[in-house]
Amino acid sequence: MSKSPQQYEMELEPIIDDIRSLLENNQLDYIRVILADMHPADIADLLEHLDAEERKKVFALLPTETASEVLAELEDVLKEDLLETMDSQEIAEIVEEMDSDDAADVISELAPEKAAEVLEQVEEESSEEIQELLHYEEDTAGGIMAKEYVAVNANQTVQEAIEEVRRQAEEVEDLYMIYVVDDFGTLVGTVTLKDLILARPETPIREIMNEDVIAIESDMDQEEVARIFQKYDLVSAPVVNKRHKLIGRITIDDILDVINEETDEDLARIAGTHEEEILEESVLKISRARLPWLVLSFVGEICSAFILNFFSATIDQIVASAFFIPIVMAMGGSTGQQSSIIVVRGLATGEISLQDVKRRLWREIRASLINALVLALLIFSIVSLWQHDVRFASILAGTLIIVILNASIFGAIIPFMFKRFNIDPALATGPFVATFNDVIGLLIYFSLLTVSFKYFL
Repeated sequence: MSKSPQQYEMELEPIIDDIRSLLENNQLDYIRVILADMHPADIADLLEHLDAEERKKVFALLPTETASEVLAELEDVLKEDLLETMDSQEIAEIVEEMDSDDAADVISELAPEKAAEVLEQVEEESSEEIQELLHYEEDTAGGIMAKEYVAVNANQTVQEAIEEVRRQAEEVEDLYMIYVVDDFGTLVGTVTLKDLILARPETPIREIMNEDVIAIESDMDQEEVARIFQKYDLVSAPVVNKRHKLIGRITIDDILDVINEETDEDLARIAGTHEEEILEESVLKISRARLPWLVLSFVGEICSAFILNFFSATIDQIVASAFFIPIVMAMGGSTGQQSSIIVVRGLATGEISLQDVKRRLWREIRASLINALVLALLIFSIVSLWQHDVRFASILAGTLIIVILNASIFGAIIPFMFKRFNIDPALATGPFVATFNDVIGLLIYFSLLTVSFKYFL
C-alpha cells in the first residue's frame, strides 16, 4: 500500500520513540525489522533525530546497500560524524555500492590518509572514477556529475545500440537519455528510448539522433547549472570537457541538492551563521560560526556609540532627537535589507545580472522614494502634533527620506559589487549591511540635525 510523504512524517515520531526504547533494551533484531520496511530517505530522517551514539548503533544495523543509500541522503555534518566511527574497510564496502558522485562526496569528507586507504580497497575502475571526480571543484558541474551514463556510437545501428544499452544499463540506476558519441568520444547528439524502440533495427543512430544538445562544461558553477536545468526544463544533461568529450552526466536529483544547498547557504549568511548549524551538535563549532558576525555587529555598534557621543551636544540641545533614533535606524536597516535580499535572490536565480545595475538601481530609488515620502509624511504629522515644532518635524522628515534612499541604494548596489569580485552576494544581506546602515544612518541623522540646529532651529 502506497503512503504519502505526510503519512511518513506523521509516523516518524512514534518510530523514533520505539527505536530509542529498543536500543535501551538492546533489542537490535526488532530494529532491523523496522528499518527493513523504511525508505532510505526516511531512515536518514530518522537518524537526524537521534543523538550521536544512537545514530551510530542504528546505522551499524543497516545492510551495506541500504547504508550506502542512507549515507547519500544525510547532511554533511552527520555524514562526517558517522564516517569518523567507521574503519576504512567498512567505508570501502559502502562506497562500492554508491554512484560515483555520491562516493566522491563520501571520500572528500575523509582525512587524506583514510581516503587513500579506502580507495586502495575499492575496485580499480571505481577508484579511478572517484579520483577523477575529486579533481573537480566541489561547487562545479564536474564536482556534482556522475560517471554512470549510457552512450552509444553514432555509427552503430539501432539494434547494436539497444544491445549496448542493455549492457550499460546495469550501471545506471535511472536512464533518462542515451548520449551519442563519435569514434573519439566527442558528444554529437542524444537519442530517447522512445526513438530507439520505434526505429527499425538496421537504422543508423546518426539518422535518428537529436544533434541539438544542451551540454554542460565541467568547470561551470553549480548555480549556473541549476539555472540551465530550470530554464530548459531538463531532467538530465551531459557533462563535457573543453574538447567537448563526454565525461559524465548530471540528473535532476543532483540539481535539487544544489538548490537546497545554495538556499541553506544564503539563508545562513543572511542570519550570519553556518548552513549546517541546525544539525551541528558541537556548541564550540556553532559559536565559532556565529562569533565573527557578532564581532562585526559589535564593532559597528561601537562606531554608533562614538557617533552618539560626538553629537552629544546636539542631543542636549534637542532632547527630542534621541526619541527618534530607533525609527531612523529601523527604517534604514529594513529598507537596506529589502533591497539587498531582492537583488541577491535575483542574482542567484539568474533573473538579475551584472548588466542590470543601472536599471535595478533606478527602480530601487523610485520605489524607496515613494515609501520614504509616505513615512516622512507620517513622522511629520506625528512629531508636529507631539512636539508642537513644525521646523523640527520638517527636518526629521527630510532626514528620514535621505536615510531611506541611502539605505536602498547601498542595499541594492553592494550585492552587485560582491558579485563583480566573485564574493557571495548573500553576505551583503547579513549583519554586514544592517551594521553599515546603522552607522551611516546615525551619521546622516545627526549631521543634518546639527547643521539644521545651527542655521534653522
